Amino acid sequence: MVDALGCLTRLRVGQSRGNPAPNKPCLMLAIICEIQAGHITSPRVVIDTRLISRYHELYELAAGSRHEARPWLPLWFLASDKGPDGAAGSLWQPELSPTLAGVVDQLGAPRSLDQLLKRFGAARLHPELLARLGSEQAAREAGAHLITRYFAWSPDTQAKLHDYLDEAFASGSYEKSPEQLKGSSPVSPQQAKARSAAFRSLVLEAYDYRCAASRLRYITPDYRYLVEAAHLVPFAESQDDRPSNGVALTPNLHWAMDNHLIAPGPDHRWHVSPTVDALVPDSRWLCELDEQPLVLPRDPRWQPDREALAWRLAHLQR
Repeated sequence: MVDALGCLTRLRVGQSRGNPAPNKPCLMLAIICEIQAGHITSPRVVIDTRLISRYHELYELAAGSRHEARPWLPLWFLASDKGPDGAAGSLWQPELSPTLAGVVDQLGAPRSLDQLLKRFGAARLHPELLARLGSEQAAREAGAHLITRYFAWSPDTQAKLHDYLDEAFASGSYEKSPEQLKGSSPVSPQQAKARSAAFRSLVLEAYDYRCAASRLRYITPDYRYLVEAAHLVPFAESQDDRPSNGVALTPNLHWAMDNHLIAPGPDHRWHVSPTVDALVPDSRWLCELDEQPLVLPRDPRWQPDREALAWRLAHLQR
């Protein structure tokens, strides 16, 4: 085993129900997935929504529950682990302010994610380890060693984690090259699932997990999102999973758009079908959306395609 990866099998983990605690291994698996998705590209790892959500997904597979994930613990205690060169604390180095660095040993472990983020919002992953994990082959090897080393007690859990990594790596390949998301239908169910996952991830991140119509943004304490990724031109017709063919919507508004009761137009405003009766009280939640501005991604690459918006408006019920 390459030593840069060997450090992952020497994590200092506690015990949970008589087995190795899954916190640190799940965090490292999440980091590996985010590297393969092109979201982490430098040793500086930002503790953002994507990473924490990914950690919760893996923790749920490993422990059967999202509610006990407590991401602040591995984010904090990973700093005590040795990196590839054997230097203590070099695997993960939180970016602490000079003022906080002098007293951090007296603070004790944080008791919530908010408390941890007040101490640091990013940390540095050992650059040698990052370089190795940039290779898909090495990333798969690292994932296999983490799963074998810390989840040997459950073949079923190992299988679930391996399946998760397979899908994450396939989805990550699309995320790094989103131009691949337009074209003929995927040739296998696995490809279809990976494309769908990449579409969802790119769209929700582009809109910062906020509904493009209602502006609602809600992430549960165990990191589930209120919004869904909705195609502008249906995939069956467009064969297009690029984020420019999608918007983030709450489930009720996703349903309304798919049923052509509302549509975002090329004017970047929402339009409501005249078939929706404004005099019916239960219709007001839709009618109030008429002529409201469409929430747009900050990144111009992911803003809705004008032809896709025109398609939606043309198919509004008249």
